[in-house]
Formats: sequence, C-alpha cells, structure tokens
Amino acid sequence: MSWGETEFLGSGVNDKRESKSLAKMADRLLMNPELSFSRAVGEGLRRAAWRIFSKQEVDVGYGHYKQTAGRCRAYETILVSQDTTDINYQGHYATTGLGDLGGQKELGHAGLCLHTAMAINEQGLPLGLVGQKVWPPVASGRSQALHKYALEEKESYRWVEGLQWTGQYLAPIQQVIVISDRESDFYDYLRAPRSQNTDLLVRARYLTRWVYYQGEKHKLGQLSLSAASQVDIAVARAKNRPARIAHLQVSWGQITCPPPVNRKGEMVGLWLVKAQEIDPPNKEKAISWHLLTSMAVADEASALLMLDYYRRRWLIERWHLVLKQGLQLERLQFDNFERLSNAIKLLGIVAWQLLCLKQLAAQAPDLPAEEVFEPLQVEVLKKKKGTKQLSLRQAFMVMAALAGFSPTKKQPLPGEKTIWQAWAIFNAFCQGYQFAFQERYGTG
Repeated sequence: MSWGETEFLGSGVNDKRESKSLAKMADRLLMNPELSFSRAVGEGLRRAAWRIFSKQEVDVGYGHYKQTAGRCRAYETILVSQDTTDINYQGHYATTGLGDLGGQKELGHAGLCLHTAMAINEQGLPLGLVGQKVWPPVASGRSQALHKYALEEKESYRWVEGLQWTGQYLAPIQQVIVISDRESDFYDYLRAPRSQNTDLLVRARYLTRWVYYQGEKHKLGQLSLSAASQVDIAVARAKNRPARIAHLQVSWGQITCPPPVNRKGEMVGLWLVKAQEIDPPNKEKAISWHLLTSMAVADEASALLMLDYYRRRWLIERWHLVLKQGLQLERLQFDNFERLSNAIKLLGIVAWQLLCLKQLAAQAPDLPAEEVFEPLQVEVLKKKKGTKQLSLRQAFMVMAALAGFSPTKKQPLPGEKTIWQAWAIFNAFCQGYQFAFQERYGTG
C-alpha cells in the first residue's frame, strides 16, 4: 500500500471510491509538492476533488486522525501543539465565502484562518494531526461587543475545540499535554472541560492579571517565586534571530487564578514556571517566558521538563512553513469556501508527512531506509549510493544531494525547504528509473 492508501484508510467520505481518490490525490501531492494542485493530481482527480470537496458532510482528515491515534499508542506521553495561522487569498476574487484578515482595507486582505492540533512525541517527532478547523474571519464589528457572544460563537473557541479533538482521538494515551501560545491564555480555556489524561501548558499573555501565591495577591509578571535554578538551553533560529545558547534563570511555584473582573466563576489552580534570560547577547531581546500548566511542578526536574515541552510547540510553526512555502497553500484555486477548506485540510496532512520525513532523518538516522521509503525508492537510492545496505540518514543525504545540498558543520542535515525540493526531484528520478526498467525488461 502507498502512503496515501495507508493514511486515508477509513476516511470520512461516502464510499470506497472517494476514499481511493483522496489517497491518490495525497500521493501525487506528496510526490509533486511544488506544483499547483491541478497539475499535481491531474485532470481526472481534479474533477474528483471538486465533487468530494463540495460535500459539507465530508471530513477529509478523519482517516488520518485515526492513523495518528494509532501511532500515538506506542508512547506513554504525547504532546499536542495547537496553533492558528492566517491564509491570505488576496486577489482571489472568484472565490466566495472568504473572510477579512484585517489590515488596510484597500489592499483587500481576503482570506481564511486555519487552526490545527498536531501530536508530537517527547523527542519532537510529529506523529500526525488530530484536528483542523478552517473558518472565514471577521476583522471588524465584533471586538467592541465580544462579551455579548457565547464562547462557542467566538473565534477563541477554537482552542477549546483542540481539547475536544484531543479527547476524541487520544483518550487511550496515558498522558497528553496540550501546548499552546499566548493567544490561548484566557479564563474559559484554562477551566474548560478536558479528559482525565489531558493537561495544559500555556504561555501566559496577561502578565498584569492578579493571582494568588502562598496566600498573597500578586501581579503575575511581578511575582517572585521561592524555588529557582539556572540552566542553559539551545534556542532555535527564528525570523531575524540566529540560533544561540541562552542562560536562563528558572523558577516555579503553585498559583491560583481568579476569574476576570466582572465575571463569576471558580478559581483555577495552576503551576507557574518562569524562565528569564540572564545577560542576552547584544541587541538580542531577552527570553522571558511565563508558563502556566495544570501539571504539578514541584522540583527543578519538572520545571525543566515543562520548558523542554514548550520548546516542542515550535514544530507546528515549521509545519506552517512547509504548508505555505513548500505546498504553496495560498495559491490554491477553488471557487467557494467549502471546496477550498477541504483542499486546505488535505494539503495539511501532506505537509505533515513532509515535515515528519525531515524529523525522522534527525531522530532515527540508523533506521533502515525500507522502514520509510517504498521498494522502488529504496532501489533507486541504493543504486545512487552504490551500496546494498542503506540507513535512513544515508537515504536522505542521497536524496538531498539531488537538490544541491552539501552538509556542513553548521548544517549537517537538510532543512524543510531542501526536503520538499529534493522530494519532488527524487520522485521524478524514480519515475524515470521505473520507465527505463520497464522498457528494458518489458514488464510494463
């Protein structure tokens, strides 16, 4: 079975033919990540996509979410990183149902928002998605009256839905930690119902809020905790910031968060982990994290574990990069919201596979190539390498070389961009090899 056939087994579509069509689309999009949707899948599957994506009851990700749950059962602890990204469809005038991303109105920032929850193991290997939601945002007219809307009617409800997806698919896992950034720091999310096996890890946004610590009232950002330690951590490269080692002072303690002003509700008991960088490099902004968690953090080891878990959250941002730049999500051409949103979800699953391939090369370098690649691909890689045995790391290095990658001390392994570029070249290489083999031996 191909990757698509495995991943979309039991998809939420009407019949087996549609499930097979989804699998074929996924396989072809994976083989041709830099082509447009229509060119990648071909005319016949493009028509099938139009038909399948038109149905409101279709859940293109259902089969994949079940496969994700199956992969997660091999681990006692699973991290779920959830985040939202804007998808800009400015200039897509023929597409109906787009929302307003805000900004200057004359620029016409039409688009959609995508919220995703991704399952990750403790070492940072993405195991798959457990839910995706696409919606047309409303940029004006609501912000002054949000208090009048029920939680379910607000865009912030997407964070609570992420907890629901987690409970639906990952209930058998012993421990699940749902990690999210500052947008999720609000009272209704912190106290939202969740499965017994699920805990929260949230980066605090509102540092001026009042909390209780050791019976006294403090502003969160000014709170001094009694327990403290110092540690060096590697900070990943980001936009306008090089990778570096940061020296942090880490402190932790148990706090209680009251409901917001003019709101009735119960107190929420949480643990706070503070990480403040000491003497950052010149012109670099000091790292300052206030992490709220429902997990008990009673010692240094637990506090450092929360920091390590939070750093795994950034993997979903790398997934956004693959989705937007690798699969070029923002050039999708569908004529209405329903079809476009289903296409986005399909591309999201393909983007996960590309990201997973890159992470596997770093985390399981000695794994036999046969565990990841299909037989024809392994044969081509072995021929190219000139060896009978091939590890996963060797396979990726051979493949990346097709895209011009040469390892250095600073970058010993290819990044996400190299992987998606090399993957497209490699698959074309395999097709040529297969054609030559069939022509020579008459097996076609």
